[in-house]
Amino acid sequence: MSYYVPSWAFEKATPEMRKSVQTAQDQGNMVIEWPEKKALRFWSKQQGWPAPRFSFEGSFIKKMLESDENFAKALDETGIVVVVPTEQHTLSDEELQELDESYKERDSSGHPTSWGGLVEELRGMRRAVEMGVVLLIEGNKLKEAGSFYTWAHGRYSLLEDGYDSWIGDDNS
Repeated sequence: MSYYVPSWAFEKATPEMRKSVQTAQDQGNMVIEWPEKKALRFWSKQQGWPAPRFSFEGSFIKKMLESDENFAKALDETGIVVVVPTEQHTLSDEELQELDESYKERDSSGHPTSWGGLVEELRGMRRAVEMGVVLLIEGNKLKEAGSFYTWAHGRYSLLEDGYDSWIGDDNS
């Protein structure tokens, strides 16, 4: 099952980011956009890299991350794109205002109308923090799920009691 994580939580890796990419891979947070496999296999053979018929992708990643030189060469010459969590994101005033408006929105009888979307957005933000993205919100530096929950509960306290699913529940 794949879960929503905001696009701002990711960035395209540059040749200087090999160590960050290795960390993201170890944590299961690396995404690769592969070029055409036949051409990539041919390129690998030209470089003297392993190009096995089976498990080629794993072999390629291992060789690519073996050194700064290999990583830069693969990014520069193959068309492979590696995406990893960004180090930090500052939530803009506009983004925060959208969240606040979703929290306040009510129908004519006073019932919330946008809490489902708000909860899903907050879950995405929590997932980003859990991946290691430092989230800066109004001077708060949220580095862990606990600090994110404290912030979210303080700002959107009615959600916990007034909505069926909460931002920590990935199963609903």
